[in-house]
Amino acid sequence: MSHKEAQLWALVLASRHVPHRLRRLSAEQGGGYAVMVQEWYADRGAGEICQYFEENRPELARTELPDLRPVGGLEPTLFGLALLVLFYWVYSRTYPAQGLYPDLWVRLGSADAGAILSGQWWRLCTALTLHADGPHVAGNAAIGGVFIWLAARRLGSGAAWMLTILSGVLGNLFNSLALGVHHDAIGFSTATFGAAGVLAGIRPFGVGGGLHGLGEGSWFRRFLRFTRTALIPFGAGLGLLAMLGAGDGEGNVDLGAHLFGFAAGLGLGAVIGLLTTRFGLPGKDVDFRLYLTALAMPAAAWVWAWLA
Repeated sequence: MSHKEAQLWALVLASRHVPHRLRRLSAEQGGGYAVMVQEWYADRGAGEICQYFEENRPELARTELPDLRPVGGLEPTLFGLALLVLFYWVYSRTYPAQGLYPDLWVRLGSADAGAILSGQWWRLCTALTLHADGPHVAGNAAIGGVFIWLAARRLGSGAAWMLTILSGVLGNLFNSLALGVHHDAIGFSTATFGAAGVLAGIRPFGVGGGLHGLGEGSWFRRFLRFTRTALIPFGAGLGLLAMLGAGDGEGNVDLGAHLFGFAAGLGLGAVIGLLTTRFGLPGKDVDFRLYLTALAMPAAAWVWAWLA
């Protein structure tokens, strides 16, 4: 195909989240360009191309490129972070008539390892919403917002927020198991590093990028390409951990929570990267449900905390 034709095919496949690769052919191969997909995507890719031309048959002379904007945008990320900051503003004030004080919220919802291991599982999630002071919550919102937004551009806002919350929950769990019953912590930073881990985990699979070249060549070459692609974001994540993982807003070191949050995000990101390579990204409806579920998880955890 000509470069224009091949680019159109590639854009159609990208808009439908079909992993592919646009490749220029050598003179020995006939010249021109080819759009390549992995073997298990061949039928789906051909179907999407046929459907596109069928739907646009009357206007082939005036081809409009598909909308390639990702499912996730900046607004859902800002809304979720605004809820985090708003919750801090609410619980950091005293309400004597209702018997509500900031210390009460912390006692009920912090990641107290002894309480968690005794069955108070809601703390794994509620601890992510508690912060020591204004700069603590502002820093977590700013840094976490960047990583969540980047993940949302590749996965969709719902999947990005769900993986971020799950990474924070798992990070608090692993940290409690590792540091023992005397450990206690609060803060969204565990989830922040979880979002960074998700970005590193999905990077080798090219999620959201459209180009997937891991299926070509011998198994050894595929392994080398995968390793090279994986090590770069993984090293960047470790660098971030080294720079930002030494404080939690009170001047206390909670490197374990950051490390375990990053590790949990890395594992979840790798799993999601593999699944999206096979099945594609979730549609807008599914992604919206994931987003609502992710935001509802901390609220449900707090209801559990108050009722228990």
